[in-house]
Amino acid sequence: MVDNFSNISDILDNSFFNTKDVQIALRHSAIFSFWGLISGKKFKNSSKPYAIKNSKMFVSCANSVVAQELSMYKTILLKKILPYCEPLDVKITDFVFEYKNWSSNTTISSDSDFPDFYTNDRLDCVNINVDDFKNVFLNIDNSPYLTECQKEKFKNRIIRLQKAKKLRFS
Repeated sequence: MVDNFSNISDILDNSFFNTKDVQIALRHSAIFSFWGLISGKKFKNSSKPYAIKNSKMFVSCANSVVAQELSMYKTILLKKILPYCEPLDVKITDFVFEYKNWSSNTTISSDSDFPDFYTNDRLDCVNINVDDFKNVFLNIDNSPYLTECQKEKFKNRIIRLQKAKKLRFS
């Protein structure tokens, strides 16, 4: 009988989570998780970002009215998202607001439900290599837009997102 088993999470941690695409996805997820703070209470539950491509953030909206109204606030939203993008070295210069794909994108997490889906105790049991994020954390530490408290919250959220992803694959 074989006694030398590896957890799938350990295998994924050593290869999958350290790829460039996963690091980019991690940065995008972190930005997506702040959407409620960026868009405000009015649009928090009626719009959700789902992709960033070519410096454009794609946002799914509940209906055409929400998409139109968010379009009118595009300049303000670009200013509000800057403090979240700059520390993660992500550039967003435009938004694309779509309403026809709302039903397929409503499962995208928001800042209120992810990664709090997992309890703190469960997340504390997950081991990740924080050194993998040193370049991201360096950008956060050097950001002139964030206070020290905000920098710590930003780093903790990134760590919690990574731990939650690892839990999903284990």
